[in-house]
Amino acid sequence: MDHDDTGGAIEAFRQYTQAFGALDAGAVARHFHEPALLITPRDTVALPTVAAVEQAYARVMKDMPHDYVRTEFSPLSAHRLSDDLALVTGSGVWKNASNQDLMPFGMTYTLRRTGQAWRIVVAAVHSPDGDPGR
Repeated sequence: MDHDDTGGAIEAFRQYTQAFGALDAGAVARHFHEPALLITPRDTVALPTVAAVEQAYARVMKDMPHDYVRTEFSPLSAHRLSDDLALVTGSGVWKNASNQDLMPFGMTYTLRRTGQAWRIVVAAVHSPDGDPGR
């Protein structure tokens, strides 16, 4: 096992972020494992099916700032835990058209490889840099 080979997990995460950036909850859902878990500062949501993921992300997208246009990420870090398990961590910020920060956040995603595809098992969105005071 090569614990440093995280390219597949990073690429899967990038595809997920492209779907999120397009505000396409259905496309986002296709990047999740069944079952999965979504953890945010406000809630923990069990996502037993892709349909549940789509519904959860549709709510997130509905509640987003109306002037959201994109998400910018700091460099992502990936760590392979086993042949079929990886962590992707980093931080990001939702931006508006004037390039103003709307919402900074930290993130820790656990991805599992099933067959040839990496899927999100746990999506944890938290304060930037893990700082609980922010």
